[in-house]
Amino acid sequence: MIIATAGHVDHGKTHLLQALTGTNADRLPEEQKRGLTIDLGYAFMPYHSQQTQQQETLGFIDVPGHEKFLSNMLAGVGTAHHAMLIVAGDEGMMAQSYDHLAILRLLAMDSLTVVITKSDLTTLEQQQQLEVQLTQLLFQQGFTEPKIFHCSAFTGDGIDVLKAHLIALADNEKQQQNDLGFRLAIDRAFHVKGAGLVVTGTALSGSIKVGDSLHFVSHNKLKQGQTQAKTVRIKGLHAQGNTAQAAAENQRVAINIVGDIDKNELSRGDWLVSIVPDAVINRVTITLAANTDIKHWQAVQVFHAAAHTTGRIALLETDKAKAGEHVLAEITFDSPLCLAEQDRLLLRDPALKTNLGSGVVIDLLPPNRGKRKPERLAI
Repeated sequence: MIIATAGHVDHGKTHLLQALTGTNADRLPEEQKRGLTIDLGYAFMPYHSQQTQQQETLGFIDVPGHEKFLSNMLAGVGTAHHAMLIVAGDEGMMAQSYDHLAILRLLAMDSLTVVITKSDLTTLEQQQQLEVQLTQLLFQQGFTEPKIFHCSAFTGDGIDVLKAHLIALADNEKQQQNDLGFRLAIDRAFHVKGAGLVVTGTALSGSIKVGDSLHFVSHNKLKQGQTQAKTVRIKGLHAQGNTAQAAAENQRVAINIVGDIDKNELSRGDWLVSIVPDAVINRVTITLAANTDIKHWQAVQVFHAAAHTTGRIALLETDKAKAGEHVLAEITFDSPLCLAEQDRLLLRDPALKTNLGSGVVIDLLPPNRGKRKPERLAI
């Protein structure tokens, strides 16, 4: 299981993860120098499972809270099913707190845990007031049974209670079986001395083992209209931070790959898959959940897993989708994406930097004509 953080800059996301796991997820020298999360960070928490009676590992993706690095934040939460919204007790909800909360709602997280940090800097009365405010806000956003915890990464107050909650959450996680094959959204690539090329990412579906072959899907190649994929072999694996012989969906995975491939060919948003796409996806039909009013043929920024592109949205049932409405729409991408049906997309306004809505992919190859005919809409 993987949990992504969310919340305003300097509200204590990285310090909280360090208190939970003992790991400072700020791995870049600039991050450590500035005390500011810039890129994605990762931490792991081993625990004894009451369900399996074995040692298991809970994974965390730490995301930046600064508005400048929102695309990095979306690459982190876009591959997770669970999230922790962190709110500083001495400041309360701030600009990016609201923005991140809206993103988590649009991405339809399976669960949301809210953590009020810096309890050592606030009184009990302040904590209770903020919890009431957050409960009301979360209910308005559709989170009807919010789990709210008070913690201090500095004193350790509340950390054990939060840890017990997260372990119970992981123990009760229901694995969804599907036949999509293995899909890994690549977010890092680097060389390890003595091992070779390693890529890391979140496994969205399927399973793999050492010795298996996978196909590398490059967005740069898709832009050129090419679906041909290079084949690589799995030389070694890490799953949830530990050396492993196999890995499966909803795990953080590091794969030591060998084949005719160079690190310079790999970019964040590329894929390792077991099934090669048989077509370049430039246009898809979606079910659109509008967060704000959306006009026909409006420019959109589209975020999917660890990738993003721009495009235009065509409304199929109306000329304008109002906030809160669910309608059918079609998105034409400026650059192709590697998608599967039922994938969720986050849509933002590229000029206003606001959340327009979200979409679930329901047709990867929509027809060129007749898209608004009643029989097509019925299908």
